[in-house]
Amino acid sequence: MYSSFLTHVATCLTFSSLFIAQPAKAESIRALTSTSEQAHVAQQQTVKSPVDYLNTRINALALVRSKNWQQALPQLQKLTRSYQDDGDTWYLLGLTQIQLAHYEQAIIALKKALSLGVNLTNVPTGSRPSNDIMIKIAGAYAALGKVDEANQWLSKSLSARYDERSSLANKGVFDSIKDNMQFQRLTGNYKDTSLTRDQQWNADLDFLLSEIKRLHVNEQASNNLDLITLANNLRSDIPKLTDQQIVFGMMQMIGRLGNGHNFIVPTFGEKGNFTRLPVQFYAFIDGLYIVDAEAEFSDLIGHKVTAFGQTPTAEAMAKVAEINPRDNEMQQLWLAPYYLAMPEVLAGLELSDASNEASITVENAQNMQKTIRLRGRTFEFRGFPTLPENNQKSPQYLQNVTKPYWYEVDKSNGILYVQFNAVAQMKTQSLAQFSAELIEKIKHGEVSHLVLDLRHNSGGNGSILPPLLKALIYFEAAKPAGKLFVVMGRNTFSAAQNLLTNIDSFTNAILVGEPSGSRPNHIGEAGRFRLPFSGVFGLVSSQFHQTSRAEDHRIWIAPHMPVLPDSTSYFNGVDPAMKAIYSVLDKNVDGLSK
Repeated sequence: MYSSFLTHVATCLTFSSLFIAQPAKAESIRALTSTSEQAHVAQQQTVKSPVDYLNTRINALALVRSKNWQQALPQLQKLTRSYQDDGDTWYLLGLTQIQLAHYEQAIIALKKALSLGVNLTNVPTGSRPSNDIMIKIAGAYAALGKVDEANQWLSKSLSARYDERSSLANKGVFDSIKDNMQFQRLTGNYKDTSLTRDQQWNADLDFLLSEIKRLHVNEQASNNLDLITLANNLRSDIPKLTDQQIVFGMMQMIGRLGNGHNFIVPTFGEKGNFTRLPVQFYAFIDGLYIVDAEAEFSDLIGHKVTAFGQTPTAEAMAKVAEINPRDNEMQQLWLAPYYLAMPEVLAGLELSDASNEASITVENAQNMQKTIRLRGRTFEFRGFPTLPENNQKSPQYLQNVTKPYWYEVDKSNGILYVQFNAVAQMKTQSLAQFSAELIEKIKHGEVSHLVLDLRHNSGGNGSILPPLLKALIYFEAAKPAGKLFVVMGRNTFSAAQNLLTNIDSFTNAILVGEPSGSRPNHIGEAGRFRLPFSGVFGLVSSQFHQTSRAEDHRIWIAPHMPVLPDSTSYFNGVDPAMKAIYSVLDKNVDGLSK
């Protein structure tokens, strides 16, 4: 499929896969279950008026969502007295009691919700996973001054893979116990100030290993022999390594976890932070190119990168696999260029002779080569990069990549183009409101076909996706003669992958572009950790997402129309994916039928 450049990368990766851990197997995955005090037995008493119950439930939920806690309270009390088998109503009651400082009652209600399970979303101050409910219970105990009970429930939540451990110490509800040593140890904020520099790094290494064991959904992940060997070697080498080299060693450890959603962000720490070259790389089918640069290096945009130091680019790309755990090899195309722009990574992979600068060989359009030396600069991590707007000519798909979602209608051909760049809510319009607007546009606008562009979308909050999926299904029902296209690629990851999987299952969409960046069923989520002494920040994948059928073992979702990004199209401002879609419509090719 790809050119010789990427064939070389694949060849090198064949070797690298011998020592990179493979994705976790399903039988090793542990379930995230609630921890209830006792089993809940279904109620046998009849609800007097099911219609009244339903109306009260709808009204109570609306009151909670509008934060009218005092008005919601009696209605939720009425609901839980009348019918005790709905975890959602107990959950709403517990959250309401917390807002009204009725902590004893809140604990009772939340424990009841925990025993039943909760499925509500879009609830202020709430989060439905059982480990989040446990944190609410711990907070209620802390507010009552019951330190031991608060720490006990914090410990339960952490054992259930609570993924925001690093933020617990900053939650106001725990202010009254923040000086308690057990609380500090549980939240990962305890620091022994008598430790030396090397002892502090050893303590951070121990914490990292414990967080991998606690968070990773594969309970055997921390027993990976390669991971243990790397950790032992790193421990021995700490006295002779720089802070940055130690962080790189930790990145090598994370690399052995073998699936996406595992990485270290080496820019947020108190020490050991990495730098970045003043250029951005992107892997097209015809090679790795510089697609963006700081002002003084803008003349390098459009140059092909042929080597890092003495190492050809394809080999350099393959080496990055050592620190890039992934769901499939599309993540190599996506993230390897990002890592290759860090001098500390280049030095760790032996692609550079210096820790803060690098030599790269570039080639211009006339095949003239030159070697340049670039120095790393401090930077802020703002998410993994997407293909930037072309400095000369930008097609539609590159013009609003920072906006989570937007659309426009081309009345000349009836195409409703929807770009969905992040699974996140906009302050001015929720995704549900946006989806409702799309439905109205389909009903009353001049819409014949719909294009959903997911090329820049690497995920977010998957719980907000259903309204958009419903809008796409509505389009197919309302416009049976129309065609639904979805454009996807290497960046289509995490929650965006979940949406793509559902689209693939429930619609007849024509998929256009590259294979997706993850699997239909994948290990995901983002269990955050922050090492106590260095402040190094990272993620460990903490949940398994079975979005497709249990037997779906695809490594990605493949396009029905393969359209791979090439440098010529990009630098000339051409969108080859939309060009292919226009061709389908011009030729009136039938869509897929499932």
